[in-house]
Amino acid sequence: MKRYACKALLAALLLISIACAKKEAPSTRTQVTSGPGNDFSLKYSSDGTRIAFVSDRTGQNEIWVAPAAGGEATQLTKTKNGAFGPSWSRDGARIVYVSNEAGSFDLWTVPSSGGEPTQITSDPASESSPEWSPDGAGIVYESSKGGNSNVWVVPANGGEPKQLTTEAADDDTPQWSPDGRRIAFRSNRSGNSDIWVIAAEGGEAAQLTTHASDEFTPKWSPDGSQIAFGTDQGVGGNWDIWVIPTAGGEAKAVVTHPNDDFLAEWSPDGKWIIFSSQREGKTDVWAAPAAGGTPIRITNDDANEFSVVWSPDGKNLAFSYNASKTHLWKVSIEGGTSAQITTGDKSEFNPEISPDGSKIVFISDRSGNSDLWVMPAQGGEATPLAADQAFDTGPQWLPNGTEIAFISERSGSTDIWLVPAAGGSARQLTTDPADEILSDWSPDGKTIAYISTRAYGAGDVWTTPTAGGNPKQLTTQGGCFNPIWCGTFIVYSSSSTPDGKSHIWLVPAMGGTPKQLTLTHQDGGPDCSPDGKYIVYSSDAGEGSDLYVISIEVGAPGQLTNAPRSDFAAQWSPDGSMIAFVSNRDGNNEIYVIPAVGGSETRLTNTTGDEFAPHWFPDGKSLVYALNEGDSDIHIMKVESVLAKMGKKEIAAN
Repeated sequence: MKRYACKALLAALLLISIACAKKEAPSTRTQVTSGPGNDFSLKYSSDGTRIAFVSDRTGQNEIWVAPAAGGEATQLTKTKNGAFGPSWSRDGARIVYVSNEAGSFDLWTVPSSGGEPTQITSDPASESSPEWSPDGAGIVYESSKGGNSNVWVVPANGGEPKQLTTEAADDDTPQWSPDGRRIAFRSNRSGNSDIWVIAAEGGEAAQLTTHASDEFTPKWSPDGSQIAFGTDQGVGGNWDIWVIPTAGGEAKAVVTHPNDDFLAEWSPDGKWIIFSSQREGKTDVWAAPAAGGTPIRITNDDANEFSVVWSPDGKNLAFSYNASKTHLWKVSIEGGTSAQITTGDKSEFNPEISPDGSKIVFISDRSGNSDLWVMPAQGGEATPLAADQAFDTGPQWLPNGTEIAFISERSGSTDIWLVPAAGGSARQLTTDPADEILSDWSPDGKTIAYISTRAYGAGDVWTTPTAGGNPKQLTTQGGCFNPIWCGTFIVYSSSSTPDGKSHIWLVPAMGGTPKQLTLTHQDGGPDCSPDGKYIVYSSDAGEGSDLYVISIEVGAPGQLTNAPRSDFAAQWSPDGSMIAFVSNRDGNNEIYVIPAVGGSETRLTNTTGDEFAPHWFPDGKSLVYALNEGDSDIHIMKVESVLAKMGKKEIAAN
């Protein structure tokens, strides 16, 4: 379950991204739920009349059901510790879900009309990802019994579970074939994450995908002849969508883009694949022809849409609709006092403090597009920089504060550009047709390290002189991301090892042999200490995702935090004495600080929203961060006529 915590986080952060100015036809959608809280993890009943979902409107996640035509929602579970992962029985009478009500994460069922829940599994291990079989007789799920995830099946009314996979690897996210005779799942038994298939009664599993990248979230086509899956073959490990014949054969790309595309599911007629994507600057619903072709944009408004499901008749899409806004805040390390820096009905994020602490550069949609803006660090009027109709993101100050680097699609591919901090024309730094993702400056500001796919189509670490010149490739292993300058080295994450996990590496900045620093667990999000001697990073070595510190020279990692959920986005203070980080240990994302040598954490923020992207002021006394506040409701959109017009790329206004 922890294998994809990093990606799940990225998926959550997309929900707070920017908005576009164009509008869709208002007559095509209906709001199903409203009110406080977030409604997500939607599932249609087989007859299409009801939608099961998870909602935190009572203060914790519980299972609810609402009429698909709109009306009063009914709470089905009232647990002490929450519930998630609903799946309908084929007759619509019951819903299976996951809860740790009995002390561990087990499967439970509850009548869809309301009533007492029934515990289906009772094991100290954790169960998740339940799905009812097509004939209603069994439930497939993943269990950590034995120490790693495997695929199991249990009778729907309870009984003795049967273990289908027994490898000393992680097998998870099982999916029934439409005829109920096979089960697809993700496994890292081959060294990296691939899609496998096994007979429903058990036996030897067959490997379908063999890419060097990671594949996940298998989804069967309605006729059972193909499986769609997500893959991180994209630039910098971005998610794309591919399909492969279930009888074996060549996999082919259906959806590719420099931004992440999150696979949802097939249309009931098998002609379309629906997904969520940030390719136009915010998280919208898109549909791609399953046979390949130009995707169609389904939603286009000032919100973010996700958790998309088809109605059984293929005429409608239901999804979570989040119209929350993100603004920039400042918090003091001494006393934890917060002050809002930006306001309004648009969103701001990706804040970066200037080297002298006087200004903040950030991304905002306030002009109707994703652009760079700069403003006084204490608040005041913001000014756009190098505004363009293309998607711009990822601003970073040059160490001397004279220029700002950013990522832009204005040249037709994703490249690195520079703009004077005082304003003026932007200049293009990288010009290769491949995609580049900005990462970090050298301490003297003369060189920039970044990820590029120009060599092998996989992400590797490169450097380019700031003044322009020949780029230099530092790694050839692929699967690299998050390069950070650390003294005379560049530290980065890579998932290129045979175990398929992300580990921390370093490579000499002038070129040389890369060195693997972490060896066993899923590690990422590195940041270097100001003296260039230590690296802080997130790792799933413990119960959750915790922070660890390791020397770049020698020694074993030392654990810094220990919480049951996720600690991430660590940032070393300018003097090296403290580390700021984000944690969801209390339910939502909040900002904490901890001494770099270990000790007690201090919680700096305490809101009902989600904080992220903390950055230190140069004096080490304050942090700037982004705060997202708002609720997610369920909307339904009519798409039958839209999808019939394959030439249209988005819904036109009435």
